[in-house]
Amino acid sequence: MLGFAAVQYNDPDAWFWIAVYLVYAMVIFSAIIRPLNTIWYLVAMIVPLIFAYFQWPESWEGIGETMMNENTERARESLGLIICALSSWLSVKLKSE
Repeated sequence: MLGFAAVQYNDPDAWFWIAVYLVYAMVIFSAIIRPLNTIWYLVAMIVPLIFAYFQWPESWEGIGETMMNENTERARESLGLIICALSSWLSVKLKSE
């Protein structure tokens, strides 16, 4: 997640995405160091899935090597949110072990 935050510097809404990825880096870190109540990890898993659903592009044109259009940007952002949800799910798995 820290790597994801680092590569957002040239995005038009960079500060938003840097904050999102840093929050999820802290979620993973907390699962390792001092686990939170499971409900917080579940909330951190469900919220990005909801936003990814609404962020999903109208037509899938892939993620491409370059930013071709708005659909490409929305696809990348949606997939980033899905990765955040997966990191929360992994945090729950870490906590349960």
